[in-house]
Amino acid sequence: MLNIKRFLLFFVVLYQQKYIIGQLVKRDFQNKYLASYIGLPWAFIQPIMSILVIWFAMTYGLKVGKMETGLSFTVWFICGMIPWLFIGESITSSSNSLIEYSYLIKKTAFKVAIIPFIKIFTTLIIHLFFIVFLAVFAIAYGFYPNIYWIQIIYLLLATFILLTGIGWLTSSINVFVRDVGQVVNVAISILFWATPIMWPYTMLHGNMKYMALFNPFFYIIEGYRYAFLNKMWIFQNVEMTIYFWIFTLTIFFVGALVFKKLTPHFADVL
Repeated sequence: MLNIKRFLLFFVVLYQQKYIIGQLVKRDFQNKYLASYIGLPWAFIQPIMSILVIWFAMTYGLKVGKMETGLSFTVWFICGMIPWLFIGESITSSSNSLIEYSYLIKKTAFKVAIIPFIKIFTTLIIHLFFIVFLAVFAIAYGFYPNIYWIQIIYLLLATFILLTGIGWLTSSINVFVRDVGQVVNVAISILFWATPIMWPYTMLHGNMKYMALFNPFFYIIEGYRYAFLNKMWIFQNVEMTIYFWIFTLTIFFVGALVFKKLTPHFADVL
């Protein structure tokens, strides 16, 4: 019951701090994307180039045209790549957030716990654009809007909770062990290739297949495909859903606990 109250309190704090969060997200967005010569287009150039390079290699290098289900590889791949870009960028940026915003930590009235998901919110802004892009792309391939698209809201909320827990955990430890940022970068690279983003999980057999099915990031990616392409509810995969929420809530509460324990020492180190 106590954990449930803490979980609900998290959303209360978000609402109470909405103005401060909004201002910090705005500033972070400006510093990240508007401070350079080219400016805002960089927010879209890098993700689009990542998608194009991999798509070109898979389509023309490995000659992948259609999936086993008959779906076009292009729309199937993009449907998985877009949520992954959001996940990867959020984890990477939030893990370094406390170091980047060290000047705020010394302000006693400031709630330090909101810093990691300022980065997540900033990344979410760009992700929302790519969701619209994905919707248009899906329509172009004949996948028209339907009731299943609404589960994107659920998937965004689920992703946000998972990323917040990871952000609290990695950012708090990174203050004391600066190698964490590099470890996160390596882990993201490994997870990218280990997660069925550009290859179907049906290629795996035995226990390896279950490793993919119980990958929490794959749950999100598969959820996008369920919504836009498969006309299915992700909840229909009961085992994946139960495991995802057990993992996500565990990470959320562990991250919150570690962050709370280490917070009093942040100012001394930073």
